[in-house]
Amino acid sequence: MKIIIPKIELYIYFSLWIFANIYSLYKLIENQRDIVEKEEKVVFSLSDLQQGWSLLSRYKDGSDIEWSSWKYFLQTSWPYLIFQFVISEVIREAYISVLKYWYILSSIIFVTIYMGYKQLLIIFAQPVIYALILLFGGKKLSIWITSVILLLSYNSLKYKYYFWSFLDHDDMYDEEVYLILFSVAWIELRCISYSLDYIDSKNARLLKFDDIVKMFSYILYLPLLYMGPIILYDEFEKSFTTNREKLKTRIKRFAIDIVLFQLYTCVLDLSLHYIYFFAMQNNMELIRKLPTVALCGAGLWMGLEFHMKYVVSYGTTAAFSRLDNMVPPPTPRCIARIHVYSQMWRYFDVGLYRFLVKYIYKPGYGLLCKCNHLPKVIHKLLASLVTFTFIFVWHGIVWHILIWSVINYLGITLEHIGKAISKQKIYESFKTNILKTKAMEVRFIALLCSPLLALSAISNFYLFAGSDVGNLFVESFTHPSFVNSFLLILALYCCCHVSIALEDVPTRNSSLKNK
Repeated sequence: MKIIIPKIELYIYFSLWIFANIYSLYKLIENQRDIVEKEEKVVFSLSDLQQGWSLLSRYKDGSDIEWSSWKYFLQTSWPYLIFQFVISEVIREAYISVLKYWYILSSIIFVTIYMGYKQLLIIFAQPVIYALILLFGGKKLSIWITSVILLLSYNSLKYKYYFWSFLDHDDMYDEEVYLILFSVAWIELRCISYSLDYIDSKNARLLKFDDIVKMFSYILYLPLLYMGPIILYDEFEKSFTTNREKLKTRIKRFAIDIVLFQLYTCVLDLSLHYIYFFAMQNNMELIRKLPTVALCGAGLWMGLEFHMKYVVSYGTTAAFSRLDNMVPPPTPRCIARIHVYSQMWRYFDVGLYRFLVKYIYKPGYGLLCKCNHLPKVIHKLLASLVTFTFIFVWHGIVWHILIWSVINYLGITLEHIGKAISKQKIYESFKTNILKTKAMEVRFIALLCSPLLALSAISNFYLFAGSDVGNLFVESFTHPSFVNSFLLILALYCCCHVSIALEDVPTRNSSLKNK
């Protein structure tokens, strides 16, 4: 942990930030109780409220379909995933060259039995298309053109309920349909990763049978098929060549991880019995009744819930991949300790960040540097623009995703400008003559980053809850009272100090990996 400012001052920032979080969540629950729970007819009007645990005798917010779908997959598939690992371990010991065939066959068996042959057709469609492109000598441009066309087609069909009718939804759980929708996006990233790595290989040649086996074993690898995180192809290949930890060590680590993530699951499900903010979004008039402090608590809750469900889903599937000697990305870093956009992208979804940097940002930046002689910061901003365009298309071409992407790009741009200014002589003079100490510079940076953190929070509200809720937060934050403005900036300023102090503290999985 970075301790640049006095410890007592840092402890004050930590205490104030923790208090602000707890108090805002308390006000959210208190006002929710007054608005929703005191009138039974209001509770009945919220269609996403479900019967909760009988022990609590409370309703549960069941509106997050991502969370319910991921839980459904993990709860129904874990016996088969363990079965796959046992067979994989036997094959790895006896005849490792067959292991990739087993990965493919195992996924086919699982999808056919648990999900149905129509899901299998959808899952196989993209890798077959990319394999045909490589088979006929396609280059990077054809890969990217195909990727964009597939994403546009997928998003169009998704919003027109094509997948629901194709899969005969009446005979399926909703979660099964959503799982295939999630898997299509993840499969495309793996198709791109394999294809571009294959084209970049020094001995690039027309696709052969062995290459097809490598491709499909990577793309269809079951633990990561539906939920992520994305493991790049070269990292997947290392699992077949690097030395393994002892079986006992891997199983012990796996058991600890699974117990921990099950505990997290219980905590998140418990909290959904007491916070109904997502369900309240069916009636925006209820949300408009929340005071500013409660709205801040709602924004914090959306971020924490988003973080926790990705920790559980990524962490659980990553635990299974570790059994197979893979090194998955670390679990997402908590949003309550991140204060700038670049850290959010670098540390939340690490696998996606690595994909974007390797296949889009760096190649785009290198190409721009060759084509013109503009300043490097302009090259970086243009490369970032291309990257965020892909992010927008991949997440879904809808209005609130566009707003989220644009604000994120604006935040990254402001960061780049700030870093460029910090390297100028005028800033060095300001730092030497005005700030004088490193501690004062940290305070100055935290103050500058506070509005940027507010902008980051608002952009995420569009991602978490859509345009109506995002617009409401913009309205609330653009016309606040003086007291609310002061308290909000103070809380964000404390958060910036917390984030700066914890910047070098890795997540649990990162620390274990480093050890």
